[in-house]
Amino acid sequence: MLPSLPDFMDSDHLRLHTRLDVPPRGGSTRVAVGANELVLETVRGGHSLLWHAGREARRHVLGLPANVRLALELRPPALPLRLVLRETLTLAPGARVNGYVQVPLVPTVCWSGSGEQPAAKLLDFPPSLLAAEWDDEHGARFFCSSTWFVRFPVHGGDPFAVVPLHLRNDADEVCSPGFLPLALEPDELAEQRARVCARPRRLCWDGSEWQSAVRLQGVPA
Repeated sequence: MLPSLPDFMDSDHLRLHTRLDVPPRGGSTRVAVGANELVLETVRGGHSLLWHAGREARRHVLGLPANVRLALELRPPALPLRLVLRETLTLAPGARVNGYVQVPLVPTVCWSGSGEQPAAKLLDFPPSLLAAEWDDEHGARFFCSSTWFVRFPVHGGDPFAVVPLHLRNDADEVCSPGFLPLALEPDELAEQRARVCARPRRLCWDGSEWQSAVRLQGVPA
């Protein structure tokens, strides 16, 4: 059975979407995301946005139209992931294991005008935990690491998505793979139990690579 995700919210839960009010001249709007903080100011001739990420601070000068609407969204990484576990994963033939991993989310400032146009990306702040590299067979991918959790991770405030995993070894030999393949889509994320959660994944080891259990049943994953 896959780990369940009962609904539970509190006043300090991680939000997928936070409205950013454009302040009057001389004012500021502040939003905290875990240890990170965004500060939007209206200054003479434009706007200033400061992103604090620990000891690093990045300042952006913005030109915005009068009717702009801004929001801070937590989005999944834009590229497929190879997730490396901090523990050694070993599965005997026919064995199964259930648990949770965490994937870094990308804080993204989005904008839209006065019409019904969808929100578009203005700026994003990829976390240092995401490392991109090129693979000749699969193209560009992100690498990240995660602890394997046997229980639902407690709320820490930092922008991570919790992904429930069900792993199975269908091969005739013991498997101890170096990474787990994951790809997250924005529409599958939800706020649950004070965290951001992705839909559960079922992965099967076929002796050479991980396959989606849905794909093994003949349905596109």
